Amino acid sequence: MATAALLTARPFAAIANGLSPVTGFSINNNSLVLAHTGNAAAGNQTLQQIAKLKNSNANLLMLHAGSNAPVVNNGRAVYDASMQNGTSFSINADDYKIVYKGNIKTGIITADSKKPSAEKINALAIYLKKEKDCHLVVCLSQLGYKSKTGLDDLSLAAASTHLDVIIGGHVTNFFKSPMTTLNKNKEEVIINHAGTNGLAFRKIEIGFDNRGRKNQLAFTRSCLQA
Repeated sequence: MATAALLTARPFAAIANGLSPVTGFSINNNSLVLAHTGNAAAGNQTLQQIAKLKNSNANLLMLHAGSNAPVVNNGRAVYDASMQNGTSFSINADDYKIVYKGNIKTGIITADSKKPSAEKINALAIYLKKEKDCHLVVCLSQLGYKSKTGLDDLSLAAASTHLDVIIGGHVTNFFKSPMTTLNKNKEEVIINHAGTNGLAFRKIEIGFDNRGRKNQLAFTRSCLQA
């Protein structure tokens, strides 16, 4: 598994100066690593690498935002959440998934072209933050990075108030570099895409203070060989 150099983006207001090299900062119960794939083929080698990564990091949240991926490998879940076992936006139907890693409670929802309402997505994000007490809300998206005709990742982030991270899995409409942008309340939203081939695997490392507020952010980019 080849790993690229540490990438930088506009940081959180309280970002620490002690982030480690490419391997990431030391994992503790107040930090989380989001590793995610897009539409790259998932062969046996890829599955083995994902399993190894999960086994070596108790606070790793493995996500898939692409249209197809193996959900189970040898009886074990490959991903903590994916578009296949993701959810839509009816709060009454409990259409979300909550995952615990260390002290961090993450709510996960999905967005595709069949469910383009930013209002519904944001309503569920608010519900996860305020009613379910999630520290982080992540949206797995196939809307595409930027569109002239409908909702995209950029406009979703701008219209939101409680989304923290948008993970893009669109095959062709993706941005090559991770970024942060501002939501409706002028708070930061992370947007990151894992497209195909060399963009097959991305990591976002987020640190939290003792009150559950984000205060560290780092990106790495890797390539999983199928």
